Order: sequence, then C-alpha cells, then structure tokens
Amino acid sequence: MYWYVLFVHTGREFRVEQLIKKRLDSEKFRPFVPLHEKIIKISGIVKKEVSPLFPSYVFIESEVPSQEFIEKVSPLIHNSLDIVHLLKYSDSEIAIREAERKKLLSLYNDNYCIESSKAIIEGDKIYITDGPLIGQESIIKRVDRHKRRAWIEIDLMGDTKLINVAIEIVKKSSQEISLAYK
Repeated sequence: MYWYVLFVHTGREFRVEQLIKKRLDSEKFRPFVPLHEKIIKISGIVKKEVSPLFPSYVFIESEVPSQEFIEKVSPLIHNSLDIVHLLKYSDSEIAIREAERKKLLSLYNDNYCIESSKAIIEGDKIYITDGPLIGQESIIKRVDRHKRRAWIEIDLMGDTKLINVAIEIVKKSSQEISLAYK
C-alpha cells in the first residue's frame, strides 16, 4: 500500500478529495484529508471541532506503483486549478516512506483523524493516559494547557513538521522539593 500527497490551494482540500473520487477509479485510488480534533472554548462552552491536520495537503492511498500513479494522476493535476503539484522526495521516489506512513497510521482513527488525548502533568513531565499519543510522549515538544493543545513532531515527505493536536490535562501536580534543615 502506498500513500501519495498532493499539494493543493488552502481551503480546497475537500473539493480536491471529491474531484479525485469522481475522476479516478475508487478501487485503486482512495483520497483522504487527514484531520485532527480541536478543543475550543467559546463563551464558556467547550466543544470539539475537526480541521485538516496538514492544510493544503490531500493524501491518496493506492496500491498502484509510482510510475503508473503519475500516468493516471498527471492529467488531473494539469487540468485542475485547485491542485498545485504532487509532493515527492525525488523524481524516482514519490510515495510516502513506510516509516512515516506507519507513524501517521498509529495516530489516526479509522477516519484518518487524530483524536484528543488525555494526560497528567507531574512537574515538567507529561504522561498520556488515553488517546492516540499513549506511549509517544517523546514526540510532544510543547503543551499549552489553557488552549488544550500539544505540539508534536512528525516527519512527512522528508521534512519535520510541528503540528498541534488536542490534549486534555486531567490532573496537574507539582512536585515540591522539600529540604530538611538540621
């Protein structure tokens, strides 16, 4: 199984996804827009929303090898004003590398969405108790408790991306250092 990535104009990800579903064989080409859950608070009401994880990117899952993929998708890219180009490592390597694909798959649910995780903060350490980030605390680079977001590092197409995902801090405890004086 291969994943290919199209770079599209921002805000047109879902339009391109539908275009690919209409124009290409749905058995061989399955487009999707990776999503992530956001926890937002408006007027005191907390709600969850989903938005594109990688703005301007549309992924295509396919069993078709690279050369055949280029032959099938090139006319679509050239005839669409919404698609900018196909992302690639080099002229011979256009599919996402297997390690990067597996990392993303470990975070996604069945709808290619990264759901919120629950965490406990003790001092300067974070422990994930529930959600897709369990056991992956090392990729968390920053946490904003007030906006309920964590920034994680993900490799994609040879580039390291810093993306934010929803995180709920269930408990925060500060470890106090007590000094005993004699």
